[in-house]
Amino acid sequence: MDASDTATGGGAPDLDLGFTLGLDLPFEETVAWAGEAGFDFVELLLDGPYARERIAGDAPAMQETLADAGVDVAVHLPFAIDPGSPFTPVREGVVAEFEAGMDLAADLGAELVVFHPSSDAWELGWTEGECREFVHAALDDLVPAAHGRGLTPCLENIVSTYYDATAFPELLERYPDASMTFNTSHALLAGLSEAEMATFCREHAGRIDHLHVVDTRTGDEHLPVGMGNIDFEPVLAALGAVDWRGTATLEVGTEDYDTIALGKRNLEELLAGVASRTDAA
Repeated sequence: MDASDTATGGGAPDLDLGFTLGLDLPFEETVAWAGEAGFDFVELLLDGPYARERIAGDAPAMQETLADAGVDVAVHLPFAIDPGSPFTPVREGVVAEFEAGMDLAADLGAELVVFHPSSDAWELGWTEGECREFVHAALDDLVPAAHGRGLTPCLENIVSTYYDATAFPELLERYPDASMTFNTSHALLAGLSEAEMATFCREHAGRIDHLHVVDTRTGDEHLPVGMGNIDFEPVLAALGAVDWRGTATLEVGTEDYDTIALGKRNLEELLAGVASRTDAA
């Protein structure tokens, strides 16, 4: 999606819905279940059991599994390594790993790739300005690398780093060819209220291609929608008001299909409620 996909409108946003496939979820079984449960895609986390080096030779079989189930795939690059490292060889190594992950994403048929524009540099040893430049040094390579592979680079707002939701507009301005993954839990933990999240999404809808719809009570708990304290309706209504279309991942930390399905039902009920209130108005 780009800015041309937004217009003044109403109702609920048009979401393709998926969930995170990682941890110990078995690929073939989980993809088959995703298709049966009505999900449009899975978001594959390239870490742990699905680290790139562990599955690189499996791409053709994985792509066949996805096709058989009628399920698409998005790819989340590993988040436990530091693209904004102040140490050049380390940063260049992470960039190389991310680019290799992008190659795998393209082989799997993904259209978008999610990664964190983060730096874990020691805050007592490096200034905020220096840390932002370390992030920029990585993104200067990674944003064009994604486009060069036919992927949309969806940078995610995160917590406790130099580009949380409050500072993200600066990053979007610096990288006009990058898109955004808007994470609801991360935004809340960065200090945005639900009303402020809605304002952010409405103002930047043309740059948001992907959502991480994550609930929480305290901390980044990765709960299904409806199991935490976030009121999602303002964000959904704001995106619906500009006729937003895109993908949304239930980024839940569970291996239980029933819990994932609960989040899907709860989100669909919220979308239906937003649509009905708009119709009534």
